[in-house]
Amino acid sequence: MTSQSAGDDSTLSVAFTPTTPRHRKAALGFSVGIVGATVAIASVGLVQLPRSDGFIPAVQGIIAATDFITAVLLFGQYAIDRSRALWMLACGYLFAAFIVVAHTLTFPGALTPTGLFGAGPQTAAWLYVVWHVTVPAAAIAYVLLKGRPVPTAGVHMEPGIAIRRTVIVLIVAACAITWTLVAARDALPTLIVSETRFAGTARLMTALPMVLSVLGLGLLWRRRTSVLDEWLLVAMVASLAETALVVYLGASRYTFPFYASRPLAVVAASAVLVALLSEMTRLYVRLSIALRAQQRERANKLMNLDVVVSTIAHEIRQPLMVITTCGTIIENLLRKPTVDVDDVKLNLDDMKSSSVRIAETIDSLRSLFKSPQEARQPIDVNELAVESLEILDAELSGHAIAVRTELAAKLPAVVGHRGQLREVFVNIVQNAIDALTPVADRARTLLIRTSYTEPNRVSVTIEDSGVGIEPDRLPNLFMAAVTTKERGMGLGLGLCQMIVDRHNGQLAVSSHFGKGTRFEVTLPCELPAAVESPRVQPGSVNAEA
Repeated sequence: MTSQSAGDDSTLSVAFTPTTPRHRKAALGFSVGIVGATVAIASVGLVQLPRSDGFIPAVQGIIAATDFITAVLLFGQYAIDRSRALWMLACGYLFAAFIVVAHTLTFPGALTPTGLFGAGPQTAAWLYVVWHVTVPAAAIAYVLLKGRPVPTAGVHMEPGIAIRRTVIVLIVAACAITWTLVAARDALPTLIVSETRFAGTARLMTALPMVLSVLGLGLLWRRRTSVLDEWLLVAMVASLAETALVVYLGASRYTFPFYASRPLAVVAASAVLVALLSEMTRLYVRLSIALRAQQRERANKLMNLDVVVSTIAHEIRQPLMVITTCGTIIENLLRKPTVDVDDVKLNLDDMKSSSVRIAETIDSLRSLFKSPQEARQPIDVNELAVESLEILDAELSGHAIAVRTELAAKLPAVVGHRGQLREVFVNIVQNAIDALTPVADRARTLLIRTSYTEPNRVSVTIEDSGVGIEPDRLPNLFMAAVTTKERGMGLGLGLCQMIVDRHNGQLAVSSHFGKGTRFEVTLPCELPAAVESPRVQPGSVNAEA
């Protein structure tokens, strides 16, 4: 049979939240205050005060309501944790609430001169003893049960059903005890002799809850581990203080201790409630923060998914346009009386190359979400730069852009993902084409320069004479959804930054608005070789605007 501790997940359980120095100091402060108040009350002594019939219903109404709310919260925690210790403590507080109600109804002068239900002079006094025995006894049972595991095998009753049956049993038990004490009012041992004077037996009977409070206090002090334990300990101190006043000063009614000790009963009833409410509030705040973080994470995942889909569309749009254009050209060629086979083959080769590029683009994007070391190989940066220009050759020619390359010879190889790095260069060149298209007052030029930089780095510079980038947009240029184009999605440069980062490189940009932009990609390389001076080569297009 397997088992689990009721408090395994203490971070989500109010009842099993680990105690902290702050909690210990607060509980100790309350306990010291209760002891000080008790000493002050005892020093005044049994000073007789005027009778107030409304005092008991008012104060004990608060106590009953507090005990009831505490029991409800404890039963709620029991439904979550299935802890027998919490169930026992909840039973104690709920039963105490019922007994407090019975004591208030049968107290002489509270509602009727002799108490409701035909209660005798001894009924309320005995109910007082039952009331003050209940919570300390439940606290002792709680301490003894809380370390025991909750079995997961076998037949178990649903918490809701168990709680309902428990409430019914406690109501029946409270009614039975109250009826017994009312019915046997003449047969009960005498605790009260007159309206204000008690027999010696009252002091002896009150010693029983005092002893239970001492025992509960000792067990809690040795085994306290949670915030609930700390504040239950405060409740035991308050219960002990109240019963100690009766034992050492003597039972009395309408004296200074009689009125002054009732707030101690309020403290005993509310200590656990304060702990539960404060920790539930803290837990609610934590859960709210966690929920908001989860919602943000979900929104980010959806946004990332949208970015991935949009990036794929962004990256394959250009080769798809090539395929479409070539298909249209082939269709027109086939309509001619004489078919130029060479032209058809040339366009078919372009379509094939674009299809391969689409496949490589998708593979490159997929590899971004895999291990960075997968599919890495030595890459000649010069070849990659030329290949990127060849991919965009049609657009460069179509926009009359003069291309110049300055490629350093014998550059050391860069280790990385070829398809990803090619996408970086293609994206930057494509951005340069878009920036050069509006230029009409000067030559449209594009320069690609490669060089070796210490230590063991290869630099690729792509510089254009386009319209440039506004200064206020430069700091956020590589963020997703940031674009300098009217209809752009801002995905290309963000993807470039991600790829370069995955290759442990750097991507930098500088721009003179209205005159041009310069991108520099710096990547780590293998062991350096003898690097020759750059060789200047014209591009495939040398037209000027």
